[in-house]
Amino acid sequence: MREGTPSRCMAAMWLQLHFAALLSVLGAHEAKAQRLVLPLTEVTHGGEAATLLGRRLKLDSHPNALGNYDNVQYHVQIEIGADCPDQPRQEFKVVPDTGSSDLWIPAVNCTHCKSRTQKFDITKSCQAEQIGNRITFRYGDGTVANGGSFYDTVRVGDLEVEGQLLIQVDHMESDTHMKSDGILGLAHHYASDRSLRGETFVSTLFREHPHLPAQFSFYLTGRGSNDAKSQLVFGDPDLASHSKETRFRYGKGQYMSTTDLWLTSVWSVGWSDTGVEVTFPDRGTLGAPALIDSGSSLLVIEPGVYDRLISELRWRFTNCHSLPEQQILSCDCPPANDLSRIPQLVINIIDEHDKQFSLCMSPDEFILESVDPITGRTSCVPSIQRGSASQPVPLIFGMTFMRAFYTTFDFKHGRIGFARSNLSPLPGLAQCSADAQPLLRRSIWVLSLLVAVASVCFACYVFFVPGYPPAKARPPSQVPAAA
Repeated sequence: MREGTPSRCMAAMWLQLHFAALLSVLGAHEAKAQRLVLPLTEVTHGGEAATLLGRRLKLDSHPNALGNYDNVQYHVQIEIGADCPDQPRQEFKVVPDTGSSDLWIPAVNCTHCKSRTQKFDITKSCQAEQIGNRITFRYGDGTVANGGSFYDTVRVGDLEVEGQLLIQVDHMESDTHMKSDGILGLAHHYASDRSLRGETFVSTLFREHPHLPAQFSFYLTGRGSNDAKSQLVFGDPDLASHSKETRFRYGKGQYMSTTDLWLTSVWSVGWSDTGVEVTFPDRGTLGAPALIDSGSSLLVIEPGVYDRLISELRWRFTNCHSLPEQQILSCDCPPANDLSRIPQLVINIIDEHDKQFSLCMSPDEFILESVDPITGRTSCVPSIQRGSASQPVPLIFGMTFMRAFYTTFDFKHGRIGFARSNLSPLPGLAQCSADAQPLLRRSIWVLSLLVAVASVCFACYVFFVPGYPPAKARPPSQVPAAA
C-alpha cells in the first residue's frame, strides 16, 4: 500500500471542523451588525447600457452556488460519471478546498463513514477506471482515511472534465465534524508522486478548456446576507457583480513556486491605530507565507504571533476566557454590541513589485457572536485561532477572511488577488494602519519637511543674495588720523 499526503495544510483544515461543533453547541451566529451595502446598478444613459450588456455577454464566467453550513463550512455540488444508459451521474456535496490537492468521496463500502453522506458506487459508473493503488490520508485531528484511486468524468456546474484522478475512501478510523460528503482539492498541482498518475482538478480543467481564463474565485457570504449567495466562479471573476473595487490587488506569488499551496506574502499583521504590529524581518522582502484556505473556518496564527495579537483584544472585552480545545478566545460582548472600541485587523500584503498594500477587516467581520441556547447569554468570539508551531505556514486565512474579500486564484500566473467584497461594511480600497498616532506622526513628518525646505531656502539666500553678508569694518589701526 502506498501512503500519500493530501496536503500539509489539511491538518489545519480539519482542526477548524472542531470549531463547527463548538458553534453548533453554542447556537452560534455571526454578528448581525448593520452593514453598508453598495449595490452596483446598471448605467441607463444613451448607449452605455448596451455597451455594459455587451461587455457582460463577453464574460467567460461559470459561477457555481455554494451551500453554507453555519458560516464554518461551504460545499459545492458535483457529479461523477458520464452519461450512460441506466447509469445516471452520481451527485455529491464536497468542500471546495484551496488547501489540499485531492478530490475524494466516500465509497459505498466505506466503514466508519458518516451514515448520512452520499456513497460512490464504482460499479454504477460506466467509464470509471480503477488504478489499483491505495492512498492514505492522515489529518491533524487524528482521523485516518484511506481508499483506492480511479479515473472518471467530473462535472461542476456546466463545466466537465474527463479522466480526472479521484479517490474513493473506503475506511476511516475516526469520525469528523465535516458535514459534506468529501473534498474537492483546488491546489494548483500535486506535491506528491500522484502527479505520475494524474493531475489536480484545476490542472485538468484548464488543460481541457483552454479558452477558459485560468483562474477561479470565491465570493463567500454569511447566513444573514439576504439574497446574496456564495459562489465558486471558474473563469472570468466578474468583479462588477461581487466587489466594491474595479480591480484585484495581487500579492507576491514567489512562495508558490516550490509548493502546491496557494500562498501569498504578508509583511505584517496588527491592529489599527494601536502600535501593535507583528512583522517578519527575518524573511526580508518576501515577508511571511500566508495560506489562503477555503477549507479553514478561521484565521489560524502561529503561537508567537497569536499571543501578541490577542493580548491587545483581551483587555478591550470583559470576562474573557480561553477555550483550550478550540484554541480560541471567548468574551462577553460589549453593551448593545458596540464594537467601536475594537480596532480593525490590518494585514499588509507585499505585491509583485515589493510594495505593500493593506487589507483591513472591521470588527464586524472578524468577531463572531454566539448565544448559549440554555442561558441565553451572548458572547463574542474573535475568529482568530492559536495555531501550532508545526503548521505548514505561520498564517492561514480561512473563510472569515474570504468573506471580507472577493478572492481570485490566478492559476496561469501563480498568484492570489484581493478585492473588497460588496457585502463588506468597509468601503472599497479602505485604508488602515497599525500606527498608534498616525496623525501626529504625519504632522511631525510634514513639519520636519517644512523645516528642511526653510533651511535650504535660507542657505540659498546667504550664498546668492548680493551684498550679503556685509563687508567687515576696518580695524582701528587702519583708520586715518584726524587733520
